Amino acid sequence: MIKREWTLLFSEYDLRAVLEKQAASIRDRVLHLDQSSFDADSDEFISAELASALVVAPLELLEDKIAVSSRDAKIDVSHDFARASWGDGPTYADGLEVTYHLAFAGDPELWRCRPSQFTPNPPRGVIGSGELTFPIDQPDRDVAATKNVFLEDLARVKQWVSWVNSQVAEYNARLEGDVRRHVLGRRSEVERTRAALDALGYKVRADNEETAVSPAGEDRANRRSKQRQKAGRSFDVALSFAGEDREYVENVANALAALGITVFYDRFEQVNLWGADLAEHLGRVYGKDSRFVVLFASRHYAAKAWPNHEKQFALARHLKGDKGRLLPVRFDETEIPGLPPTMGYLDVRALGPEKLAELIRQKVDTDSGNA
Repeated sequence: MIKREWTLLFSEYDLRAVLEKQAASIRDRVLHLDQSSFDADSDEFISAELASALVVAPLELLEDKIAVSSRDAKIDVSHDFARASWGDGPTYADGLEVTYHLAFAGDPELWRCRPSQFTPNPPRGVIGSGELTFPIDQPDRDVAATKNVFLEDLARVKQWVSWVNSQVAEYNARLEGDVRRHVLGRRSEVERTRAALDALGYKVRADNEETAVSPAGEDRANRRSKQRQKAGRSFDVALSFAGEDREYVENVANALAALGITVFYDRFEQVNLWGADLAEHLGRVYGKDSRFVVLFASRHYAAKAWPNHEKQFALARHLKGDKGRLLPVRFDETEIPGLPPTMGYLDVRALGPEKLAELIRQKVDTDSGNA
């Protein structure tokens, strides 16, 4: 029988140093951007993509999925004065190993990182794939007695996770701004280089023509309206999400409306949805009646029937060749079945709802297609 060994959690690396190293990689990532990226995309969009790739997924304890198992075990009782014999070496008694399984989401490497706030006695556990386990020996086979031991361990783990996640949240919150500063600096370098090349007096060869600038203000609204009419669509954007994520999504919807984007968001459409065949109506909205579909991927989204119904219609459109219309946004690391693994995501942990709405607006206004 293989003995599962406890390890000290949050004890191998310094979390601040790990996050600083991650942040230090921003400069190199920006320097490796192709110069044509600065023609094709705005600074905000470039920054959002890079920041999303550098987000650290905080730890989430899935306490609703706690499970327990047991197996017979030979348990060393040589340190139990009420049981031990006085001979040399260990003394074994028949008993149980009761193991509590605590599922988690997030970056598993965080279990090895010590936060800036800590105590001298970190919690212990066994780090597994997607779960933390707590094997508790019980020589008298008293299963009930193990629960209090586990709950004490769980309380300590939750305290340390809160310290880790607070530090991670601070890093994620400033990530997009840090990236944007580097992107602005890099754009200035690109523009200075182009000016210097022009000054040489020769034709400058470029790989890509610059993207035409979209008209502003009222002209943008007119352009969107004409494109919707030409394509026979009602919406610039439809938002697909799980109800548990509504707070963030509603802020995005309100910000999009303030930017003049025609958006399908269920609370904006309550009158039209009243009495409608929802399966048919939503299939039309997400399948062909919206220019873009923003899919808010999360653990809740993957588990819900209606969001997956919406996804199927949006995905069918993508698979038929109408690519670039499905825009996934992450709340967490949950993989959404059916989405191509190469499809790029943005991440709400690095983007506030107003920033995301502005990026969606840019996507709508720089899109040259009518589909």
